[in-house]
Amino acid sequence: MYDVPFVATPEVVVRRMLQLAGVKPGEVVYDLGSGDGRIVIIAAELGARAIGVEIRKDLYEQSMARIKDRGLADRATIINASFYDVDISNADVVTMYLLTSVNERLKPKLERELRPATRIVTHDFEIPGWRPAVVEEIYEDWRSHKLYLYKIPGREVPIPAAAKVEDNWLAQVVELIDGRRSIEEIAEKLGTTTRRVREAVEQLKKLGAVSEVKILR
Repeated sequence: MYDVPFVATPEVVVRRMLQLAGVKPGEVVYDLGSGDGRIVIIAAELGARAIGVEIRKDLYEQSMARIKDRGLADRATIINASFYDVDISNADVVTMYLLTSVNERLKPKLERELRPATRIVTHDFEIPGWRPAVVEEIYEDWRSHKLYLYKIPGREVPIPAAAKVEDNWLAQVVELIDGRRSIEEIAEKLGTTTRRVREAVEQLKKLGAVSEVKILR
């Protein structure tokens, strides 16, 4: 028995889910309960690093075959496991087409593992107790679909330290680190992704230009 029956998300809905989440090239997308892999494949085609989690062996094998056939194995993969057991802390975006009851059981895991500013898009079913940033209805053929966009609250604030930085990109990031701005705010000012700034901050920590990153919830 599985928690959720497999029902494919129409492609037009998939594309709107990824658009609503603002998926950018280089970001990491996790699809929980990835079915035939269509969200993973489309996210990878958009330039993301896409990871599906699918417990059914037949759907896992079908998805991996489709990924290989499309030449996407360098940036798309499926994990054959329960999504309750897979670490998703590296995600920038999480997509789900599950059930409200399953979303509720997943909620503590999402709150525990996901970093501030991570976006979650659910298809048709809410996450109980969370307030969506956007609720949108999309029509496809004979039925409507409801999409919910959530964002993990909190701020990652890098704390500056005295150290010389020669790399031009890192210097741009350092210039905006003042102990008040979050990584997300720095990314917005630089017109790049939170992931890219977070990676820069990790480099700056090694160089001694950032002392720590405070997580403010």
